[in-house]
Amino acid sequence: MNRTITWRSLLFLLALGPLAVAATEAKTVTIQVTLDRGPDFGQAFGSLFEVASDDGQLMIGAGFQNAYNTRYRADRHAVQFYIRPTSGERTYQMAELPRPSKTLVGSYLFGRDGEVYSTYGGLKKWQPKSSDWAAAESLGGTHETMRLGGGLLTFGASRVRYNGRSILEPPKQGSYQLFFYANGHLCFYHVHRNGKPYRLFKNEADGFSLLFACPWSPDQPRVDLAKAKTLRLPVVGETTFAWGQLGGQVVTGSNIGGFYVFENGRWRMILEPNINVSYQLYSSLAFHDRLLMGQYPTGRVFSYDGKKITDLKGWPPVPKGVSGSSREAQTTTIYGGDLFVGVWPWAELWRYNPDQRRWHFAQRMFKHPAPSANITHPYDLENANGTPRNRWGQRVTSLVPSGPDLFIATSAKAPYQWEPKKFPFLAPDKWKSYGKVYRMTMPGHLAVPTIWTAGPTTLEFELQPGQMSIRQDGKLLATTKLTGPLSR
Repeated sequence: MNRTITWRSLLFLLALGPLAVAATEAKTVTIQVTLDRGPDFGQAFGSLFEVASDDGQLMIGAGFQNAYNTRYRADRHAVQFYIRPTSGERTYQMAELPRPSKTLVGSYLFGRDGEVYSTYGGLKKWQPKSSDWAAAESLGGTHETMRLGGGLLTFGASRVRYNGRSILEPPKQGSYQLFFYANGHLCFYHVHRNGKPYRLFKNEADGFSLLFACPWSPDQPRVDLAKAKTLRLPVVGETTFAWGQLGGQVVTGSNIGGFYVFENGRWRMILEPNINVSYQLYSSLAFHDRLLMGQYPTGRVFSYDGKKITDLKGWPPVPKGVSGSSREAQTTTIYGGDLFVGVWPWAELWRYNPDQRRWHFAQRMFKHPAPSANITHPYDLENANGTPRNRWGQRVTSLVPSGPDLFIATSAKAPYQWEPKKFPFLAPDKWKSYGKVYRMTMPGHLAVPTIWTAGPTTLEFELQPGQMSIRQDGKLLATTKLTGPLSR
């Protein structure tokens, strides 16, 4: 017996009430969603559905990614399809992949158009057939790009291009930093530190940091700065580690602790920056009806509901045997319908099951040194005279869903060049743990970029014994095997 369930939506966010899927009655279950995404102005396309099996043992869902990690933004056009055991019990395999760089102690990844890229040490693309990294065409800057309709928006060093055409040139003074296009506005920081450290703003000549929100759409030849909505920031040198969007809001947390929101054509400040207090937001992720944002120095994710920021105690918890200070939730993602978080300085990988409302410690991404609560960061004692002292803290820099897998990257505090004479305690091979990339495979997940359409499009999510697949307008986009209990 086959079963097909169909919904139609002209909205970007499709919210569904309770609906049971009788997995025991049907060998094949197909869920169809017809949606019209409208013109692409950088909006979040949101969740599509989440339904339960009759016996309550499984949740089945799908939706578009809305995430930004330090660094990069997730592919907005990629749709994720998952089947999640409500017990919270999952199994997975972790495969170590070749290092993208042979000399750097860090890797950062991003996904675009179904491909996985590594950025530091030259742009490289993962080659699944040869299981190696190959050089890719570089666009300069931080290699940040995003699909916009059928085109490509690229962010370089103070410059923005759309389909190769320049739409924003560098400023005469200072630099444009950390671009983010959402809700029809190109947002960025304009920073002019004047070669000096962070300080309170005095006057234009001394230096400044400005937030910009410039209205722009792909049919316009250039960004018109005269129409920009700007906000002068209290601290010279303020920039960001993470952007986010929640409905009609664009949000950004500064590296000095400021939190700013752009909505209804104006900026407003939710949190005031403080030069003397560490408070930094490193990631944002749409989770149900709010944003989750990874924070330093708690190492927890904070919740933003559109009005206020709330510290979620124990999200994730601090494991026994390590210090509870100077922790950072740098990376967040949805994989297999569960929430995953990567935490500095011990490279912890955590998983949260929404049904049981419980955190599971997946694993630590390094095998050395042994955890200790007597130090804050790994190798603090060995590197006591080094600068910075926390150089050998351990990051989970990237969590990139692609196909059935989750790509995970690691780093030291930054992707430094390896210097063997300076750090003999990591010789001959321990240093190679920094910059490793892993491929995690957990049954019950499939992600694939969708084809952009100018009007309505129909997505089909199909479950068969031992297989899950995604189709768009009748064309197969991706398929993967289901193993273990999910294969039945």
